[in-house]
Amino acid sequence: MFIHRTARSDCARRGGFTLLEVIAALALISLVIGGVYGVADGAMKLSASMNRARTGELRVSNFIHQWRDWLEAVPPTVSLNAGLERVKRGAAGNLLVEGGPPPFAWCPAVRRADAVEFALVRGKEPKALTLMVRHLKRLEKPTALDEFEDLAELPLLTGLREFKTQFYDPAEKRWYGSWDAKKRARPPLFMRVQFSFLTDPREHEATFWVADDLVGPSG
Repeated sequence: MFIHRTARSDCARRGGFTLLEVIAALALISLVIGGVYGVADGAMKLSASMNRARTGELRVSNFIHQWRDWLEAVPPTVSLNAGLERVKRGAAGNLLVEGGPPPFAWCPAVRRADAVEFALVRGKEPKALTLMVRHLKRLEKPTALDEFEDLAELPLLTGLREFKTQFYDPAEKRWYGSWDAKKRARPPLFMRVQFSFLTDPREHEATFWVADDLVGPSG
């Protein structure tokens, strides 16, 4: 009888799982689930990164196309001033566009702007720059410090490491980093923009032909 009971006990034990086997199974299931979630999380991060990259590429592409479409159809009333110690608004390196239809106009209110300023300002991140476009209205009584008041402003490019413009003088056959419409006998033949981002090692560059009939305002 004693041997028979032992045989039944061994059979019953072999029909179930030991605590060690249960723990091992739970650990394996946890590893599998963790791996699945890890793959899913990686895929989501990759997708978000690709979406950010596409958004960035689209913004750069639209920025360049906006400039090209506008510069190749500017009327003779438009003048450009850039990189001067005092460009109306006072900041060296800014680009000021006066006369004619304003570039980068996104609503009817800013389409009536008297001038448009492109200015670099410090961003929220350390060493980050933001290219702002400001649509301006001429003051009825200009002051010694300013001739305009802001109508609206919009960030065009953010997270920049640097941004600069250059202008090609067809008479002297050379590029200049600044341009004074009142002191130049002829308008620039080309305008070039060069910029780069803090998170992107690539250097972006675009050269635009300026319409032949671009003439600064007389006087």
